[in-house]
Amino acid sequence: MKKVLAFSLFICLITVSTMCSKNSKNNTPTAPGPTGEVTVTKITYNGWENSYEMTNGLVKVVVVPAIGRIMYYGYVGGANVLWDDPSLYGKTLPSGQPYRVNGQITWANFGGDKVWPTEQSQFPAINGHSWPPDHWFDGGAHQADEIANGLRITSNVSDYCGAYSIREISLDPQSTQLLIQQTIKKVKRAQNSSVEPIDYTIWNITQIRSPHMAIFNLNPASSLPNKIHLWSNEAGAQISMDENIATFVPHPSRQLKAGADSDHWLGAIVENVVIGEFFRRQTGTYPDGGLSAEVYTSPQYTELELLSPFAQLNIGGSIRFDISWRLVKLPADAATMSQKRDAAVAWLNSFSN
Repeated sequence: MKKVLAFSLFICLITVSTMCSKNSKNNTPTAPGPTGEVTVTKITYNGWENSYEMTNGLVKVVVVPAIGRIMYYGYVGGANVLWDDPSLYGKTLPSGQPYRVNGQITWANFGGDKVWPTEQSQFPAINGHSWPPDHWFDGGAHQADEIANGLRITSNVSDYCGAYSIREISLDPQSTQLLIQQTIKKVKRAQNSSVEPIDYTIWNITQIRSPHMAIFNLNPASSLPNKIHLWSNEAGAQISMDENIATFVPHPSRQLKAGADSDHWLGAIVENVVIGEFFRRQTGTYPDGGLSAEVYTSPQYTELELLSPFAQLNIGGSIRFDISWRLVKLPADAATMSQKRDAAVAWLNSFSN
């Protein structure tokens, strides 16, 4: 009880301080007080047996090892922030094989959150086809092991790139924070030896339900024109810039993408909830011309993508890229889109130091 009261007082002090600095009333999001322990339970989730639910009474997380990903993240009693495809509930990939429909290799777009080991432009050379992604990482079954306050999931070794992923997913007992510690390890040469040495990256893809907006934290020292990279002029029409903040509103009928050489965070507002993905930009060469954060939008969902720098690995070598997620509810008086954005940015920036 003392921990709950102390945390609640801390949140109140942060909120008051931020409101004073903005000379505005109730301009920061608020969240309910946390509970104190994490329970991890094996469940059947949407037809997938041997899934795991973890909760601290404040938020709920569901990990589905059968398809190698996080499939649920949201407040207890609230909605899932992540997007999924109900038509694929309970389905899995054949062991060691890609997903096929009528004999054709097809992407099983389950939704949720997963990682890729290489830049998409390298898929044809490494995987032997431009799409879908490496199925050992995206869709294949993972081994699951319980750890303190969470779960470790480990992929099988990809014949394509000769590596596998380890993701340790743990929920903070006292808050909404979900820590995701990610490693890719190389254990053999690629199936197509001519692609060696491979530029590996840990490319984290989180599919969320269509948000009001995604929010970039732009790099003040960016090497990019206008601090942001656009895949099309149409994407530019959906982006608003305000100093070092860019908001990206999904188009109702088009698929669009943008990226930045960001640091600290990438966020989005889904209904009245802000999701923040937190990371640190590292030294090195990044995919897609130097991008560490990307957002893909479509009429169905949006992807928040965080990228590590490239690393060329010898057998036995590994790379690591840790991220964390947090949620907060917007205050009731954040009625307009600009008020929602300002409240979200204030909260996201509170974790930047």
